[in-house]
Amino acid sequence: MSVIVNVKDRGVIADGVTIVSPDVQRIVDELAACGGGTVLFSAGQYVLATVMLKSNIRIELEKGAVLLGALNASDYRPAEPLDFPLYQDASHCYFEPSMFAAIDCDNVAIVGPGLIDMRSVWDPEDAKDCSYRAAKPIAFKNCKNVEFADFRIENATDLAVYFAGCENVDIHGLSMRVYIDGISPDNSKQVRIRDCDIEAGDDGIVLKSSYTLNRTDVCKDIDIRNCRIKTRCNALKFGTESNGGFINIHAENLEIYDTRISAIALESVDGALIENVTVKNVTMINVNGPIFIHIGRRMRGPKHLEIGQIRNITLENITVKGPYKPYDIVPCYYWTWQQNDWRQYPWYYEGIHKSLTCEADVENPSEDNAEGLIWQFTSNICGLPESHLENITLRNIQMELDGGVQEYATDVPEDPQTYPEIFTYGRVLPAKGIFFRYLDGLTLDNVTVRTYRPDARPDFEFRGVTNLTRSVAPDFASETVKMK
Repeated sequence: MSVIVNVKDRGVIADGVTIVSPDVQRIVDELAACGGGTVLFSAGQYVLATVMLKSNIRIELEKGAVLLGALNASDYRPAEPLDFPLYQDASHCYFEPSMFAAIDCDNVAIVGPGLIDMRSVWDPEDAKDCSYRAAKPIAFKNCKNVEFADFRIENATDLAVYFAGCENVDIHGLSMRVYIDGISPDNSKQVRIRDCDIEAGDDGIVLKSSYTLNRTDVCKDIDIRNCRIKTRCNALKFGTESNGGFINIHAENLEIYDTRISAIALESVDGALIENVTVKNVTMINVNGPIFIHIGRRMRGPKHLEIGQIRNITLENITVKGPYKPYDIVPCYYWTWQQNDWRQYPWYYEGIHKSLTCEADVENPSEDNAEGLIWQFTSNICGLPESHLENITLRNIQMELDGGVQEYATDVPEDPQTYPEIFTYGRVLPAKGIFFRYLDGLTLDNVTVRTYRPDARPDFEFRGVTNLTRSVAPDFASETVKMK
């Protein structure tokens, strides 16, 4: 990639109005035909629709370079035709309707420190049946030796950085504020994600194991470090697309804050094996549900798949604390964007709040009428009667939770066919810390629970749990703590 071509030297216009992707595509094609090189965007505003990258191509965004997404979803390449079953969400099926797409490429990079601004362009015709999502900024399929580094993404209305079937992917120094998912490896291997700052309307860093490659495969050997995540949904998540599996995943040094659903969510609902996962050194501030580990039987995938398994999971060195107050967060999906819905009231979870015990009916949520309302979802770690979780270790976890529940139901339904979220079994469960069900091999080593408001529930509830080992710091007693 020693040849460097500044796009301005080839007459590419940086006026913020003219769509220049055909000109950029010609430069990419010329460089690829000569063995590769760097396409350099110097300072200026460039409007792009789709650019199809090729092997040995490096896109470099200098400081002051702004890539603006085209203003109509129809400006991008159309969705590619597919001749295999679409078990996964539609958004995970298509790669070509993106600003930068790469399929079957080696040695491809997009590096900063410039900006990709997709300009909040949605698809009002919903042509791909993707909940009105328009173009992805980046979508790679079956690529090797990939680097994304040091640029920023804003206002994307589909998955921001999505790659499936890729190997040896290095992602570092990205920042983003986007409406849907942030970074999404799907059936990819040898992936390193570090030093990223993500605010997402949907999930933050979300691993997938879908059927988008026309086969079952796995995410394997993934390393995630030193990231900050704020999200309207789940911060670090496996699933929900979970046909194959997630194996050998390590995440550490994460700051998760102002998160509406789960901070950590490991979900096998379509037959996936989740095995050998470590998440450590995590600070959670103002999160609605700290931990969700779940086996379900949605089974959206090939008929030969069996119920999934989750085993050998370690969560350690985790702190959870308030202040448990409302916050501003980027909208999620087209309809909340239309409503200009930026303020999050955690005690009000639209669509389910009326049916929850221990929670008032709040038609017009505000900070003024929040007294006495329940902030959080109860963390829960649950298998199924036919597929117990195996060898789950929680070590050095200190949880300071909102609390405030005095009356609660002890019956907990089983509804594993539903779309999985931390409230699958109910928002208020009969434990103020963690509800456990159907586990074989559970170790709790210095896991403590305190609440800011008095709470009548026990710290933990165990049902169908075998081989339980517990140890607690000798000076700890469950108690109510003062809000800091």
